[in-house]
Amino acid sequence: MYDTEFEVIPYDWEEEMVDRYIRNIFRLDDAAKNGDWEKVSSLIILNPDIMEGGLKRVYPLLPDEYKFSIPTECQTHNGDRMPGVRKYVRQARKYAPIEKRIPREMIALPEVEIYRAGEEPLDKAAYRISWTTSIDVARWFYNRAIAFQRPQRHIYKGIIKPEQIIWYTDGRKEKEVMQYNSVKNIVEIER
Repeated sequence: MYDTEFEVIPYDWEEEMVDRYIRNIFRLDDAAKNGDWEKVSSLIILNPDIMEGGLKRVYPLLPDEYKFSIPTECQTHNGDRMPGVRKYVRQARKYAPIEKRIPREMIALPEVEIYRAGEEPLDKAAYRISWTTSIDVARWFYNRAIAFQRPQRHIYKGIIKPEQIIWYTDGRKEKEVMQYNSVKNIVEIER
């Protein structure tokens, strides 16, 4: 009836990935050469396969507003999975005024309470970029990690001065605060 053997069609995934990377880098170079910063932005943000290398390639050429928007959007879309993006996120704060980085109601506060679910030890938590203003979001990330049987997680709470926030976004309903080594008084809280 059915033959259990089947013919394997040769296919080289690695070759296709390299070809796609090269095509996208050429498109990125062309957009940067033409000063088409919106195209540069979309090519980097929407292509994880060139995100780190592409950002490094064009970063020195970017106008200041894109030195803020591209790294923060990359972080939003890919989280901490791209270590090469983090160094640009850490610098982003200096390229945008506070009014563009955080909501007006947050600017007036003396401090903002933030939370994080993470596997890192307490003394390393301040170096993690993504935090949230919602304890419920932190608990959701904690529970998600448990469900996927990821390493032991912690939930941390800390405070940050508004001017130290790199960027706040709620585009994915995560109330995300991006920061780097600016959160203080970090404590582990009960899950």
